[in-house]
Amino acid sequence: MYTIKDLKNKFNISRSTILYYDKSGLLSPTKRSSNNYRLYDEKKVDRLRKIIMYREAGISLNKIKELLDIKNTEVSNILKNRLHQIQLQIKQLKIQEKLVLEFLTKEVIINENHSFNNRTWTEMLLNLGYKEEDLITWHREFEGNSPKEHYKFLKCLGMDNKEIKNVLEKIRK
Repeated sequence: MYTIKDLKNKFNISRSTILYYDKSGLLSPTKRSSNNYRLYDEKKVDRLRKIIMYREAGISLNKIKELLDIKNTEVSNILKNRLHQIQLQIKQLKIQEKLVLEFLTKEVIINENHSFNNRTWTEMLLNLGYKEEDLITWHREFEGNSPKEHYKFLKCLGMDNKEIKNVLEKIRK
């Protein structure tokens, strides 16, 4: 049997979290000790493991309660729905990311924003998680959609004609 202290240490969660799960009906103790300590068996420990796993996946406590109290096929449906929600959020974030990048690009061109140069622009994108091939794809799309704007953008980043030629050769490969 496990005490709250044991669970707290095992899962690196606070005592108040365990008590909250008890109060909300998510995790009741298996029994109480003679000095009234809450005690949990392996089945309850496994239940807590699932609660923590579902929370890390961004599932609400109400949904977790449903998940723990229903059949496995229904659990799969709830998890598939959560996965679909996450995919939609990622898609929306990708659209927002693309728009913000377009706005930044226009800011550089229109205002000749000198806070960016080729190095700082590239570093910013790499720090945001872009990879070298993502940068090439981005330049390729920019060049394909608007060659004049792309050229102007590269000039605003302080690139000379030789550097621009190198970029264009790289994206045409």
